[in-house]
Formats: sequence, C-alpha cells, structure tokens
Amino acid sequence: MYDLINQFAQTVVGTIPPEHVTDYERLLQNVGQASTPDYQRRYRRFLAMNAAQLSPVFYVAYFGALNAAINHPPTLSSVAQTLHAASARQNGQKSLQFSFATKLLHMTNPHSPIYDSQVAAFYFFQEPSTDLQQRINGLVGFHGFLTQEYARVLNGELLASAIQEFRLRLNPQHFADEKIVDSLIWAFVGLLRKGALPKGQIAYR
Repeated sequence: MYDLINQFAQTVVGTIPPEHVTDYERLLQNVGQASTPDYQRRYRRFLAMNAAQLSPVFYVAYFGALNAAINHPPTLSSVAQTLHAASARQNGQKSLQFSFATKLLHMTNPHSPIYDSQVAAFYFFQEPSTDLQQRINGLVGFHGFLTQEYARVLNGELLASAIQEFRLRLNPQHFADEKIVDSLIWAFVGLLRKGALPKGQIAYR
C-alpha cells in the first residue's frame, strides 16, 4: 500500500489543500493560546469538532486538558477517560472520543500519531466493541502500533517519494515527518472512498 501512495503521490498530495498546511501550522505554533476563544474556534473548525455535536462541557474539559498538557503531558489513556467523562449529550449518553484524544496529544508532541477512521481503515483495524476500559486499552494498543509503524516507515524510507512530493508542493515549515505520513494516509484512503479506483485516479499494480 505504501508503494501505491508513492506511485500516485502527485494525485494523493494534489487532494490536500494548501490551507490544510497553513491552518495546521498556525494552530501548532500557537498552542499556548489554547485557552482563548479565537484559538478554540479555529481549532474546532480545523479538526471538524463541531460536526460531532458535543456539549459546551466537553469543550471546556478538552481545551482545559490541552492547555494542561503543554507543560505536563498526560497518558493517552487518561485523556481518553477524561474526555469520555465529559462527553454526555442531552440524553445522558456518553461517547469515547479517542480520535480527539490523539489529536490533543499530537498538538503538544507533533511526532505522536493521530488516530481516525481513515488511518484505521488503511491498517484494517477494527475498533473494540467491549466495555469502556477494554476499548480504551485496545485503541491505545493500536496507537502504540502506529508509533512503531511510522518509525519503521520513516527509517526504511517506505514513503520517501510521497513525503518529498508533499514537501515540494505544499512547502510545510513545521510538519513532523510523522504528520506527513498521517496526512498521506488520510488523503489516500479518502481518495479510495470517493471512488479513485473505478475513476482511474489510482490503479493497483
């Protein structure tokens, strides 16, 4: 699959808009402003948090945790538990916002992988459907795999061509290589889900 991303690097990178880079880097460089309304507004828009329809209580807990994590990085498991506790909707139902937990840690450590449905699909990962703690343990375990796998990809230069295309076309100034890997996988899976194979944008070889 990495070979496919390299082979169709121009197509994959071409789906990533320039503002994906500039907006991300602005947030990363100004994470110390996480307690301000303007930063939170831009953060929520960039990470598509508004679509999740979470409560104001959740956002208070989230940005409070992000602000605290700048100086005292928590464990991923503890962040996931904190966000779950604050995730109750009007009907009282809570949800495990694991992707947002990984994004929170990533903003304080840009080398930390981000988990979302695109990345899970790329690696054929099935999210656990057992009780809360087992789900968190399973997801944290997969995140550990991502950390090791991205290191293997970078050390082995398995996405070297695609990473070079990303840097040449989008000219990032504050993107860790791990974040580029994440962006490439996200864009590649997005293309496939939008019919890139039958459209001929990507072809198996």
